Amino acid sequence: MAAGFKSATVRAADVPATQTDFPSYVDLARIGITTLAEAESVRVYADSAKTTEWAREIVSLTEMHVKVPSLTSIVVMYVDWDGVRSDYAVTDTFGRNNVWTGFTSVYHLESVTADSTVNANTLTNTGSTGNATGKLNGNGADFGASNTSKKLTVSGNLGIGGNSSIVMSQWFQTASTPTAGNQPVIVSHRSTTGADRYCDTYYRNDAGVLSIYSGSGGVVTARYIITLSVNTWYHLVAIRDVSANNFKIYLDGVLQATSGALPTAAAAQNGYAISEFVGGGGFWWPGKQDESRVTTTVPDANRITTEYNNQNDEASFWGTWADVGGAVSVNARRLFMMMV
Repeated sequence: MAAGFKSATVRAADVPATQTDFPSYVDLARIGITTLAEAESVRVYADSAKTTEWAREIVSLTEMHVKVPSLTSIVVMYVDWDGVRSDYAVTDTFGRNNVWTGFTSVYHLESVTADSTVNANTLTNTGSTGNATGKLNGNGADFGASNTSKKLTVSGNLGIGGNSSIVMSQWFQTASTPTAGNQPVIVSHRSTTGADRYCDTYYRNDAGVLSIYSGSGGVVTARYIITLSVNTWYHLVAIRDVSANNFKIYLDGVLQATSGALPTAAAAQNGYAISEFVGGGGFWWPGKQDESRVTTTVPDANRITTEYNNQNDEASFWGTWADVGGAVSVNARRLFMMMV
């Protein structure tokens, strides 16, 4: 087993304003982690003395998310591993659940159905949705190039009422051009009967429109005209903002569309689906999706931009990882002890 202690400083231009409790993506492969045992032994600190530790989630051999209490344009992250320590339990102070406080659900889609929050809103896999290389260095969900029935849904209640805000963020790419008149769905949240739309997002090829679909009977309330390139990753943030009384569409970290006043929503908005409208409709997504998150806390534009910068180009965001003085491999440490 190898051991190491490295640090990196965030790229200032990628953080337009200080972010509180920011869940930052870190690509463990760039640090030099080569085994799952090494990944699970990772501990993350704010300082070289290791006095202030940060919560982190190890998703896979390559994917880690760290909750940075105050992400400024000069913050430094320290990562220590020994290949021996066990992973934290999800309920530990520095374990998985504490990375995602404030989120309703977080789906890395590494194992397709798992929720990383304490709420355990596990997805149900319908139509054998599979895995493929995702946007982040790991797996994402693969719905196929000509999806006819694959989707991921929450069988229970997300607990978000009709008078609440909702933010749904998602990486997606289309593997084929949708047929004219088709409306393939990226992500959907509405009543399980399908009678009242709350915050559905879809793309209509013949009009080249990315839309938020909402209201009783379905009213398009925010739309952005774009021609999506095949096999290209896009980052979508769809926001129903009760305080501002509007919908917003962000694509690749930039605000693209804002709606007028929100339609009246039913009290029970308890359905959630990826790659299909809740309640059906036959408009499945042809392609891949990754890193799907749901929260009721509306972010500002700077936070959305920072999130996009971090996930779109992690190598630029965190830059080069350098050895911190005093790091030594486990084998070298054992040899030293034998000699003395």
